[in-house]
Amino acid sequence: MKVTIVCAFDTYFDRVKLIKKYYEEKGWEVLVMTSSFSHRKKAHIDSDLADIQIQTHPYQKNLSIDRLYNHYDFANKVKKELEQIQPDCIYCLIPCNSLCKTMSEYKKEHKCELIFDVIDLWPETMPISHFKSHFPFTLWKNMRDNYILDADWIYCECDLFKEKLHLNDCEKASTLYWSKEQMPLESNVQLSSDKIDFCYLGSINNIIDIPFIVSFLKECSLYKKVRLHIIGNGEMKQELIDECMKNGINVIDYKEVYDSHSKQEIFDQCHYALNVMKPSVVVGLTMKSLDYLCGSLPLINTIQKDTYNLVETNQLGYNVDSFNMKQVALNVCNETIEENKQKRNNCKETYLSHFTYDSFKKSMDERYE
Repeated sequence: MKVTIVCAFDTYFDRVKLIKKYYEEKGWEVLVMTSSFSHRKKAHIDSDLADIQIQTHPYQKNLSIDRLYNHYDFANKVKKELEQIQPDCIYCLIPCNSLCKTMSEYKKEHKCELIFDVIDLWPETMPISHFKSHFPFTLWKNMRDNYILDADWIYCECDLFKEKLHLNDCEKASTLYWSKEQMPLESNVQLSSDKIDFCYLGSINNIIDIPFIVSFLKECSLYKKVRLHIIGNGEMKQELIDECMKNGINVIDYKEVYDSHSKQEIFDQCHYALNVMKPSVVVGLTMKSLDYLCGSLPLINTIQKDTYNLVETNQLGYNVDSFNMKQVALNVCNETIEENKQKRNNCKETYLSHFTYDSFKKSMDERYE
């Protein structure tokens, strides 16, 4: 069996690696097709993961006609490449939404299995609530919705996406969570009783709710000294730092940290992780959530549906909003180190149960039983 994995964005490469590993373990011949343009770096990249890299039209702004053309360009060039490859199965990560249309057309013209893996909802996950119901965002959305059911199977990255795409009762749709091959490291927790330390990991961009983060940290500062540890960069990072400093919150900026042991050392100094996005962003699970859980770091969480339910059910920290912010801040600051350590153990157990490669493989196997 010959499978071609199609992925437009380097931000999804971790998932592609797991999919490739899974099919290779099944003895399938695997070909990976990606774009040569990095969504993250806004520049050309050479990827060791890709067997075929499609040259596409560059763009600099996430909300732009150039970006939409990049997606259209990639989707059409992928279809032409597939004409030459003739795979038995196409495993296509969505977005870009344009791929739903071109892969559906290819399937109708050729005998092959088609799998869509919905990793993100565009434009739903974008912080543009006033524009999502207007052109061209409606066209962008419909390009996915009008063709997604043409697939033989549909994976969704979280239960929330299944719900938003009206696939809860669809017999050929299932949830396939983000997973990581990394196993939890030994933890040497060093928490202070005199102050409260929070960690933010990842890109600080326009979907992060900076005012909410600052308000919550400011509320905690009424009871204890507060420090924010930042691992990562992003166009909004300086704004977050400035707002924190203005409100008496100390910031330690590690910039980008890739070494897992160094990252764990930072996690071990922090009481809680900030898993906070703007309310308008439609997302049920984030990769940063997995990093936090793998690092046994409890969550201050605003992510809805999947993550919300895990936090509540498995006692992984606190779900917080503008209504309970004051009470959560008080609870966090009054919590004993032993209580925090119990939540850390819950985080580790949840990660091992839901988000390792073994969990990923089990979910994939159900498709082929």
